[in-house]
Amino acid sequence: MGVHDVRASHQSGLIQPDKVNRSETFLKVFFTSNSRAIWHGDAIATVADLRKSTAMESSPNAAPVTDSEDDTQTIPRTLNRRSVLLGAGVAAVAATAAACTPTPAPPPAPTPTPTTSVPPTTAAPTTTTLPPPAIQPGSVTGETAAQVLHVARRLSFGQTPALLAEIRAIGTTAWIDRQLAWQSIDDSVVDGILRSYPRSLMTATEITAGAEPWRTRQEMAAATVARAVWSSRQLHELLVDFWSNHLNVDINHDLSTRHKPTDDRDVIRRHSTGRFADMLVASAKSPAMLLYLDQALSRADGGRLPIENYAREMLELHTVGVDGGYDETDVKEVSYLLSGWSVVNRNDGGFQFRPQWHNMGPLAAGGDVLGWRPNGLTGVAAGESLLVHLARHPKTATHLAHKLAVRFIGDHILPTDNVVTAAAQAYIANDTAITPMVRSLLLSPEFRASAGRKMRRPIEYFAGNLRAVQLQWDPARATNFQSSVMSQLALLGQVPLAWETPDGYPDNDARWTTAGAMVARWNLATLGSNGFGAPAPQFDAARILGTPVPTTAGEALDRAAIALLGEPLDPTTRAAILSASGQTNTTVWKATSNARAVFAYVLQTPQNQMR
Repeated sequence: MGVHDVRASHQSGLIQPDKVNRSETFLKVFFTSNSRAIWHGDAIATVADLRKSTAMESSPNAAPVTDSEDDTQTIPRTLNRRSVLLGAGVAAVAATAAACTPTPAPPPAPTPTPTTSVPPTTAAPTTTTLPPPAIQPGSVTGETAAQVLHVARRLSFGQTPALLAEIRAIGTTAWIDRQLAWQSIDDSVVDGILRSYPRSLMTATEITAGAEPWRTRQEMAAATVARAVWSSRQLHELLVDFWSNHLNVDINHDLSTRHKPTDDRDVIRRHSTGRFADMLVASAKSPAMLLYLDQALSRADGGRLPIENYAREMLELHTVGVDGGYDETDVKEVSYLLSGWSVVNRNDGGFQFRPQWHNMGPLAAGGDVLGWRPNGLTGVAAGESLLVHLARHPKTATHLAHKLAVRFIGDHILPTDNVVTAAAQAYIANDTAITPMVRSLLLSPEFRASAGRKMRRPIEYFAGNLRAVQLQWDPARATNFQSSVMSQLALLGQVPLAWETPDGYPDNDARWTTAGAMVARWNLATLGSNGFGAPAPQFDAARILGTPVPTTAGEALDRAAIALLGEPLDPTTRAAILSASGQTNTTVWKATSNARAVFAYVLQTPQNQMR
């Protein structure tokens, strides 16, 4: 079955992403069909109903649970179906039921005409220390603490005390502009980390010549998450993630594996804030894409029919979108136009046009594709001209602006909304430049009003937890980190760069909030609450709780919330955690107290599920 056939099967229901769909019962506790309202009254009853339901998948690290275990155990355990019914599960469900409902946002003011130029970059501020829990300041430019936190959560892989201090020091707009000018931000720390995953930096030729080229998959996954955790270019990494899914190439596709590091570097990262026209042409010539969608084999000589996979996906997914106005004739014409676009060889890559395979087909007789005509062009020049035309098409502008709005604002945004129209206009006015389009979205009233309206996907949750516990990099544990990335994100269903079909990982909350997905998240919070067993100084509870040492359990919980979440716990959630852990607000905090259990509870909260 080909890649295009697999995607069609997913969409038709022949292949289901989940073995068993248990979301209907469990999602009463978490999200209704609008992904936000919470069913308060049935929280515990719904958990009890799970005892009668199909058994949930359990983590391979889960400890066995017996009926004789103490329901008031104070340490959150790795959860399976049974342990959801016990202390940790009840606490998490109760907290979720009580705290997940966001305050409805007021209607935003109309989106203004976007500014299409980026102001000069502001120098990076120095990091400040964590403020007292009761005081969360706003920015020097007058934004509230909540507005600062919203930008930190939504435009990074997770807030940290240092990131919040950085945004406060220069204001949200200056920070956004600095992040969009990512080339000026020193990221030498990440450069050093990536040396532990050498295949992520290699060319296809180097990977082929080395040992165990299959390790490219694991090293690219680890490198991707390491960048998410430790990069100072946080918004750039989010944009790389977006474009990697928009121009998706499954790294597990055997012919594409060794070419994906080059595709990541030279197509996605290089053009992530540049011109989309340039990115589209680079992607069309990328050996990873050419082999993934069989374009490298497409020939129209000698009466052969060219392969249509890339032509179809490029129109439907990469440019104008499924409602972009093209038809089957256009797909056929594009497939002929791009016949002969191939690779030098499968092992070493390199784009090569094979003129003997090329045939202009129907376009030679005067056809057109969405208003584009060859006008005497042929070969590579004709293909590049069409791709640039499609990149500049108004339908492409709207398609990209809407996808980016869903990613950065929320699932509720429609293609016809003013915020999408303004971003599309910025894109067109700047000849497919990505930065003005993104900036238009991020400075919009709709973005400012969207706090709490977007769930973290698994990669964001994984990286966000490690950023929250302030895990430090240790090259001696690079293999441990890689193993955690592969195992935990496989359980959560989002191993980096590994979505099989060309449409990329789904970007809607409902896809990531099934019952099994939420239990897997709680498990991850427990396992990641000390950096997956990382020793000091890589993980240090004192670094999170600060000094002097807390005197009570309530104080420790409050400090943990500020450090891990960037804000105090919702009062109901706070009370549920203390109750489930057998503590009170005034329980004496001792040197032997289990800080990791406190961190795990906080990381399991609804507040930590949101971007």
